[in-house]
Amino acid sequence: MKVTVLASGSKGNCTLVETEENKFLIDIGISYKALKKGLDDLGHTPEELDAVFITHEHIDHIKGLEVFIKRHKKFIVLSQGTYEAIVSRKKVGVTYEYFNVISSDEEVSLNGTCIQPFLVSHDAKEPFGYIVNDNNKKMVYLTDSGYISQDNENKIKDADIYIIETNHNIELLMATNRPWALIQRILGDKGHLCNEDALHTLLRVVGKNTKAIYLAHISEEANNIDLLLLTVREIFAECIYNEKIKFIVAKQYELSESVNV
Repeated sequence: MKVTVLASGSKGNCTLVETEENKFLIDIGISYKALKKGLDDLGHTPEELDAVFITHEHIDHIKGLEVFIKRHKKFIVLSQGTYEAIVSRKKVGVTYEYFNVISSDEEVSLNGTCIQPFLVSHDAKEPFGYIVNDNNKKMVYLTDSGYISQDNENKIKDADIYIIETNHNIELLMATNRPWALIQRILGDKGHLCNEDALHTLLRVVGKNTKAIYLAHISEEANNIDLLLLTVREIFAECIYNEKIKFIVAKQYELSESVNV
């Protein structure tokens, strides 16, 4: 399994997952033009994609979906709540015949690759995270969640690759000029994970198979890369798997390093 984050942050999110039999995206929160460029840089085209898995309806996760659907008749997977939110707000003005609505306990089998959705806590209609299992390798995609439940921790243990949001540093968030209501939303149970909460969760779930962790959905205004990496070093200092885990900062405007397991 090979994973590449094409874009990550409040301006747009998109990740490419490649297996021996499949190529699929998690979210298209970037423009179709940016998607094509990112895929081209990796030697791929949109035509090669087998499916797109949508986490939720916020624009930074579906920005390029409408154009993509118009140009490519592909398998689009999403929750009932996300589907209803997109339809009701007319965020995608095309036919929905290629939308495949699934529940959180329903696995999708894509040419031998198993993709398992799970509910996360965010202020969206029915937001999903995803667990990808292929050839005894496991990848977890979990962004846009105010907290991670014990049940979800159990589901995501000992993955080979994690893509998890480290959205903000609380002190930096409080120092921004953002409205208080927005700050409360971000800090709430249906907001976004702060650095410490995300990393302490990771500390509990990483295992002997864990090779790489993408630090994702990083706030440009309420976070700092150097501070985040310092926090990583402090929290993981005594983790027995620390030396073999690679931490990768997922970027907003350029491809992040690919990981192959």
